Amino acid sequence: MIRFPIALVVTLGFLMTGCGTAPAVRSTTTFPTGDGRPLIGVHDLELAEGVTPDEFEAFVSGPFSTCFTKPVGGLVVKIQKCDRGRGVGDYCAVWSFDSVARRNSYFPADGSPTASFKDEVSSKLPSAWARLWEMCDSAGFTDYVVMYATPDAEAGGVEKLYGVHDLVLADGVTAADFETFVAGPFAEAWPATIEGFGRAILVGERGERVGEYQNVFVFTPASLRDEFFPTPTTQSKFFREKVAPRVPSETGDTIRKMTIREGFSDWAPIVSSN
Repeated sequence: MIRFPIALVVTLGFLMTGCGTAPAVRSTTTFPTGDGRPLIGVHDLELAEGVTPDEFEAFVSGPFSTCFTKPVGGLVVKIQKCDRGRGVGDYCAVWSFDSVARRNSYFPADGSPTASFKDEVSSKLPSAWARLWEMCDSAGFTDYVVMYATPDAEAGGVEKLYGVHDLVLADGVTAADFETFVAGPFAEAWPATIEGFGRAILVGERGERVGEYQNVFVFTPASLRDEFFPTPTTQSKFFREKVAPRVPSETGDTIRKMTIREGFSDWAPIVSSN
């Protein structure tokens, strides 16, 4: 079953930079609240009968890559492939809405697309958009509200790799407890990416994992995952010396106390082999 991207077996450490200067604490008031928060819809994909993985990946890295070179009506859709953890070889479609309100305007509670979605998104996309859904279908989904994420520092067009840990709350921990931690200490500990390494916490709002969480590690560019973690349990010398001392361990310790990890998957972009 497909979720979202990456896995890091890492002990996270707190606000200490390699040069001895802590990054400025980011005010949590700068992150959107309520229906202004970003939303990520993650759809498990099944290939249509007769479509091979090679054909699908050639299409995704070729014709489909022209669909969302920039947001269309506040939406970007990317296709990712699991390359570590649970579901290796599986595909997912990641629908990134600029806000919960935007998702609601396109897909109300019953999930049916509105006229606004057609007018503002699908009618503006090339034919590869329709072709995508001839080659695959959604086999399940979860819409996740982004509770907090480090600012997106990537340059335009730079592909990311996502490491996703599925979480459920530990006994005795309430949703309010965890969300207070995310909005406070977690956000303050991650005011910016560290050497291209970012973080996000998501909560399921529709679909299969409503009320459950994801702890997401973000690598920009995607190649950083292998540079930092050659294997799921191996840290590179660069990571140990230049990144780990600046990564907030106290937040990691708190997450481990407040939640139970159900597993992980690393999700990589599909790129041309040429």
